[in-house]
Amino acid sequence: MVLTTRERLLAVGLTATVGVWLLYAVAIKPTCQRIRTLERVIPEKQAELHTLQAKSIEYVALRKDFDDFRTEAGAQDPNFQLLPYLERLIKKHGLDKNIAADMAPHTVEVEPGYSETVVKIVLQGISLKQLVGLLREIEASVACAQIGSLHIHRDPEVEMLLDSTVEIHSPQSGQSGLAVNLDERR
Repeated sequence: MVLTTRERLLAVGLTATVGVWLLYAVAIKPTCQRIRTLERVIPEKQAELHTLQAKSIEYVALRKDFDDFRTEAGAQDPNFQLLPYLERLIKKHGLDKNIAADMAPHTVEVEPGYSETVVKIVLQGISLKQLVGLLREIEASVACAQIGSLHIHRDPEVEMLLDSTVEIHSPQSGQSGLAVNLDERR
């Protein structure tokens, strides 16, 4: 079969058209779609990456704080007792007459191997200066004691005085001597 020049040109043109269409359908169109998808997804992933980096920095800081806590709790004198320590501080600041309730420590297990002793102090009719002095000394102390919560109310009888409830926490590594000493007191 012999094709005329016109038929050959038509066949070549048709083949070229089908080839270009196939190239577009197989290569160009999916590539353009993928580029549009990447243009949409890349900013989302970068935002997630920045969030993850921020969380990573926060995690490293928390881990360092926890390691410092473990070191501090492990370095604390195993014979340290929170209640007698707080009684000495209260007496030092002249607040022993302002104690409204008995201070009774209780121990809470934070995680295996670490526990926390909590003492609740209820003070009535104290000045703000006395309260701040006590709290500053607790926070600045060598003992591993921290203020867990603080509730302050104005004294209904004397406006310049305060009623306060303070919870003091002291972490301890392993089995503390406090539980043994509490049992001996009873």
